[in-house]
Amino acid sequence: MLPLPFLNPAAGTPAVRNPLRPSLIVPTQAVDADDLSSHCAEAARTGVVDVVEWRIDPLLAGSDADGATRAEAVLALLPHAVAAGLPVLVTLRTGFEGGLVDIAEDEYAEVVRHLIAGLSGTVPIALDIEIDRAESHALIAAAREAGIPVVASHHNFESTDSEEDLLATFRRMAEAGADVAKAAMMPRSPVDVARLLAATAEAQEELGCPVLGISMGQLGRASRIMGADFGSCATFAQIGEASAPGQIDAAHLAEILDRI
Repeated sequence: MLPLPFLNPAAGTPAVRNPLRPSLIVPTQAVDADDLSSHCAEAARTGVVDVVEWRIDPLLAGSDADGATRAEAVLALLPHAVAAGLPVLVTLRTGFEGGLVDIAEDEYAEVVRHLIAGLSGTVPIALDIEIDRAESHALIAAAREAGIPVVASHHNFESTDSEEDLLATFRRMAEAGADVAKAAMMPRSPVDVARLLAATAEAQEELGCPVLGISMGQLGRASRIMGADFGSCATFAQIGEASAPGQIDAAHLAEILDRI
């Protein structure tokens, strides 16, 4: 397992103290300053969370403005996310991949470009870029040029890709220059979970970047608990509302990780 590359050493979180432990990421879908500050502060107070993922698609779902204006709304709220001291992963999850905003390819690219131009803060800030979007490679290159770590992502909420397709996706992410290669699948059987974990392990051995493989839902909980044994650099948990099926309470998951 390679460590998540955008931790905040000053925060002294569990994955900072122990590089062999997977980072614990919790999501927030806050759309206003008060909720965003509160959610991020709550995550920091637990002492078990390493990174907050700010899902910005709920914020953008209520707007029909152009990409620049949408990005400015995100950037205006960003100081409330970083104030708690934890790194922030900014994620625009599209309707193509189970997100809450239906956005055209060109609009997605416009929002992400403006975010790349404006993201800055007192803690590490990373950006999720969906690898299957039309301009993903150019967006990843632009983010890297700006010094912004990129989590390239691919989601399938219907089934689990073949092991060959999963490996090909991980390779595309690495070749595009992603700092982390992430795939999240929906299993229909235990065999699907095993296939996701096998592909993650093989990608971790082959690629030079950290990987993150998630099998969603109740059936995939082993990937959230034992994923690091197969190369995953992080796992997603929840405080309050989950952002994906199968997320485990952060405090409970941290206790399990401590025990094993």
